[in-house]
Amino acid sequence: MARMKDSKDTACIKENSTCAVIVAHPDDETLWCGGLILMHPDIEWTIVTLCRKSDSDRAPKFHKAIKTFGAKGIIGSLDDGPDQIPLDEQDVQDAIINLLPATKFDLILTHSTSGEYTRHLRHEETAKAVLTLWNSDRLQTEQIWSFAYEDGDKKYL
Repeated sequence: MARMKDSKDTACIKENSTCAVIVAHPDDETLWCGGLILMHPDIEWTIVTLCRKSDSDRAPKFHKAIKTFGAKGIIGSLDDGPDQIPLDEQDVQDAIINLLPATKFDLILTHSTSGEYTRHLRHEETAKAVLTLWNSDRLQTEQIWSFAYEDGDKKYL
């Protein structure tokens, strides 16, 4: 089995690459691509999470993870209340652009438009906003990777 860095699937992760991880919540970066980040410490990683800036539990843990990853990390404050009221698409796009220190990366990793497991609206909104920004050239990248996990609508958790 080839080592990941030799795989053509990771060809855009080269020495001195700039990569952005754009997620909804603090800890999503660790759950969905923490291993990849740790496997590539030579990369300039920027990690943006759109929600939970004022969360006294998750925000400090995010900053600790960022330090472990050797990455830049920024937390936004979009609503993430238990009711999961849909956010305005433009607000999500604007939050991403305003939180990112740049708009051009070699690779961007984000949620799936399917929301990974059964459903999580903030994950879906984040993915949709990233793709819309990329399609409108407001975000530029060679590749976008989305997290690939699904549970058959809770059939096989």
